[in-house]
Amino acid sequence: MLADKRILVVDDSSVVRGFLNKLLTIGGAQVDEATGGQEGLARARAGIPYDLILLDLAMPDMDGIEVLRQIRIENDTTAIVMVSGVGGVKSAVAAVRDGADGYIEKQDISASDDRTEFHFALEQAITHRAGCVAQMQLQELKTDFYSMITHDLRSPAAALQIAVTMLLGGDAGPISDEQRELLDVAENSVAELLALINDYLDFAKIDAGYLRLEVGDAELSGIVKANARLAGIQAQSKEQKLVLDLPDEPVFATVDADRLGQVLDNLLSNAIKYTPEGGQIRVELWTDDGNAVFRVSDTGCGVPPDQLSILFAKYHRVRSGATQGIRGTGLGLLIVKETVEAHGGTVHAESEGVPGKGAAFIVKIPLRVPGS
Repeated sequence: MLADKRILVVDDSSVVRGFLNKLLTIGGAQVDEATGGQEGLARARAGIPYDLILLDLAMPDMDGIEVLRQIRIENDTTAIVMVSGVGGVKSAVAAVRDGADGYIEKQDISASDDRTEFHFALEQAITHRAGCVAQMQLQELKTDFYSMITHDLRSPAAALQIAVTMLLGGDAGPISDEQRELLDVAENSVAELLALINDYLDFAKIDAGYLRLEVGDAELSGIVKANARLAGIQAQSKEQKLVLDLPDEPVFATVDADRLGQVLDNLLSNAIKYTPEGGQIRVELWTDDGNAVFRVSDTGCGVPPDQLSILFAKYHRVRSGATQGIRGTGLGLLIVKETVEAHGGTVHAESEGVPGKGAAFIVKIPLRVPGS
């Protein structure tokens, strides 16, 4: 498998370079040499499409691990195997953690006349890196597909929502009670569609590791009130009561206000969705030991205790007789969890699983996000 492969050997010892060069060219590889870390890094950055780099761990001008890290900043496609005369398990773990595809000790290469194991290890490293690259490409393709589809859907859905709102507001003339009833149905359906689209967009970012926070100073009671306005309209349509229990004094924090608003919107939407007509949803906010604590509770059907531990898993939805016919992506709570944890916070649910007692979701977020 090494036949026709382009390999770079980086080692400050001319004896070791010559020895490895001989072993690799016997296998049909084309070999280049670098006399130290700086030269090896320069060759790796020169645009030559190396299939494999054999990198010495200890070199006088530049540590092999540092060379590895620098290469991996720009290059995820070339397989890299660390070759060392010293180091042991700790060095091997550090190398793999920083992006190496293998670790070989020089004494193991020279101790035997049979080079089969050595060549096999290099072949496995190349195969492993090819698999990683394929997986990354698949992930990027999947993310692009999610984003393309959801972006293309969101624009016409948003335009439809505006049109329905204008009709309901009388901008196109008076409407009859029968027409208003149909437009109310259309308005609720469009809002649900946009919520689904936004969930898939957020999931695509999370799944690809692209979730980023834009933190700034924000007043948390204001965020709660802003998200409660729309939720209040949804609650009224089911004759539910939405209660806010907020502190008298402003609560300032360094957070991503938009993302935090999405967390509250998801929790409020769920509470309204799983609470029957005439029920109550309550939102509380307080501070505790440098953290802001949000509690969203309801008097709905609740969550069976055996499902609490998996409630925030991808695509998980509460399964019970009371939830049949209630639609959703099963991504909302995953998005809540990932967003809260990106703020350095925690979220958990409490429920006895008894209809009427509902469930409560408690979000705890530092008033100052780490790194802000």
